[in-house]
Amino acid sequence: MNEPLLLHEETLKCPVCGNETYKVQLYLYEIPAEGKILIMVGECSSCGYRHRDVFPAEYKSPVRIELKVETEEDLETLVFRSSSADVELPELGVEVMAGALYQGVITTVRGLLETFLTELGSNCGQKCDEIKEAMEGKKKFTLIIKDPSGLSYVLNRKVAVTQL
Repeated sequence: MNEPLLLHEETLKCPVCGNETYKVQLYLYEIPAEGKILIMVGECSSCGYRHRDVFPAEYKSPVRIELKVETEEDLETLVFRSSSADVELPELGVEVMAGALYQGVITTVRGLLETFLTELGSNCGQKCDEIKEAMEGKKKFTLIIKDPSGLSYVLNRKVAVTQL
């Protein structure tokens, strides 16, 4: 399976504007050597509200993934963080725990840092400065993902994966 397979499509009431114009699509996608995931895409043609999420289609053993981010290439590493995974950046003092509103995401290491900056807002002071330095490759750090579903992955030859 190279392309996502459309499993279901439906038009629903938009949770923002209330119009029956919220189109939801559910896809199945197989990530080579990693397994299958479900991708949910929703978009309202009336108000523009969009929602994306990634869910496991199968579960594996719990894992701890660790990557020492030291180069620009490491910042561009592809990351899939499942909705059940906790993320830690110890050197930056960042810890994000999975919760009810936590979405799975496919991004890069730099993309994770951008997300954390957005979630922290503009009043995070020195912590934001350190994250920005890390995004620019000026500060080395460790990315740790703990995932009880075992589905998260980091595509980098330096990554260390341990079963929990």
